[in-house]
Amino acid sequence: MTNAADRASFGVLTQTFAPDLVEAVTIQGGALQQRQRELPAQLTLYLVLALWLWRNLSYKEVWRRLADGCAFSGGAPDLPVPASGAPQASSITRARERLGTEPLALLFAQTAGPLADPETPGAFWRGYRLSAVDGTCLDVPDTAANRACFGGPTDGAFPQLRLVAHSEIGTRCLIDASFDAYNTSEKALCERLADSFAPDMLTVFDAGFCGTDLYRTITATGAQTIMRAGAQFELAPLEVLSDGSYTAQLSKGGPLVRVIEYTVYTDTQTPQGHKSTVGETITLVTSLLDIDRFPIADFPGLYAARWEAEILFAAVKTELRGGTTVRFRSQTPDLVRQEAWALLLLYQALSDLITRAAGHAQLDPDRISFTTALNTARRSVNQTGGRFSP
Repeated sequence: MTNAADRASFGVLTQTFAPDLVEAVTIQGGALQQRQRELPAQLTLYLVLALWLWRNLSYKEVWRRLADGCAFSGGAPDLPVPASGAPQASSITRARERLGTEPLALLFAQTAGPLADPETPGAFWRGYRLSAVDGTCLDVPDTAANRACFGGPTDGAFPQLRLVAHSEIGTRCLIDASFDAYNTSEKALCERLADSFAPDMLTVFDAGFCGTDLYRTITATGAQTIMRAGAQFELAPLEVLSDGSYTAQLSKGGPLVRVIEYTVYTDTQTPQGHKSTVGETITLVTSLLDIDRFPIADFPGLYAARWEAEILFAAVKTELRGGTTVRFRSQTPDLVRQEAWALLLLYQALSDLITRAAGHAQLDPDRISFTTALNTARRSVNQTGGRFSP
């Protein structure tokens, strides 16, 4: 180790995840240092984050980039500075095992959350902060341990993690997230996110999440909901309202909801050049019962805004992970979980960067390219600190 710790900085990484916070979560997470190491827990955590910044580079190459950041930038006292020589990959793996998963989970809990202010375009509607919940799956390396722990589709080549994210509409940042084995239901994962809902929040769900138990869990927090109801829900009208919506019970003896139905038409063209129009009926159930305060005409747009969660997953799976052919590096379940938290943390750091840059330039965060933010983060690791231009 060198004695230049007062000059160490990793740009966007240390800007979002301050060294004192990283030190606190490593201690709280049980990653205590028994002796001075070339790879102390605090530095290892930054390394795990940086592995997603440069997903196609080896352990040694990512280490060298962090070493450059330590040597040539500034602003983070107390951060240990790595020696210039890169450790062996086996040493990095052992350091990751010593670090474990808990410090990254704690860091996510400390740093995830809404980023929008009332001036952020598209983030609020009639006094409510807008959010969306959706799920996806991520391939992990096909080892016996990973397959036994996580499972996967019967026809799949790789084991998978199932991930559910609660994200903010407008900034696409992560409010909360939960992941587990493939056979864990999305509803069960969403139940674990209950603490992330608040009375000032309106959350939009797709059809896979609609259900009485989850509806009650979310509304018990004071949050309002919009859920898409599938064909299995028999929503018998109790009262037809003057705007064309109606009230119904979500299930027999279940909560009273307002039901809004509309049709989306899509023009299609056959290879022979024949055009046709296909209509799809969308059925939404909502806890917003007041037809004057919450006009029916706004609901199709609110439901469409749920697609920002899909854009979030596209950024995570394509821009950060590198596409469908790129998987995690880890051969064991514990390190897979560590990587999953690191992936979500890096996404949050980039969302933070985008939101701050947009606010500084008075832009809609949608106007700032995620790819540009990712490249900025890569450059920032070995450059001096400062404001980032949008």
